[in-house]
Amino acid sequence: MHNAERKRRYFLIVDDIELGYCDLDEESLNRIIKAGYGQVADQKLLLNKYEAFYILQENQLQIFNEKGEQLNPEKYYQRYRGTLNLNLEKLLVYGELRQKGYRVNEIKTNIFDFMADVGSSRSYYIKILPEGGNYKIEDLNNLVKISIKHKKEPIIAIVERNGEVIFYKLFQLSEGNIEGNN
Repeated sequence: MHNAERKRRYFLIVDDIELGYCDLDEESLNRIIKAGYGQVADQKLLLNKYEAFYILQENQLQIFNEKGEQLNPEKYYQRYRGTLNLNLEKLLVYGELRQKGYRVNEIKTNIFDFMADVGSSRSYYIKILPEGGNYKIEDLNNLVKISIKHKKEPIIAIVERNGEVIFYKLFQLSEGNIEGNN
């Protein structure tokens, strides 16, 4: 007879707010932690809002609210977007970066939105910019300077109206290396 591994109940804490619970066996919990999501402490699974949404969306975790109702990604977004200050563009960029294999952390500044890396080789600062915006070269150059100062590579992420995310690497520009059109 095959013994199923016993599941344990973990209270789900997202950005210091208890959202409910999840039942996980040790193998599933280790897979989530090894993939770089959250921490476990005293029967609590501690995640940030983007990690919770992404692993819920990828069916790596089932979350139940206090009434025992299962949350899907849409219910999670609708119910907690105000409480957790969820930003759809950030959710899309976070998901795209995770799918590409990056570890991603939110940066709580108005300069960059995320820091991403692929292990120890390279790390990046990610700035999300709306599609169709007008951006000054000096502002983009400032993003490059700040990134270089912190030994990160600057990337801008443009979220198109259809939800597609396009990434661009920034390089420092000066008047001497820009060709003018007459």
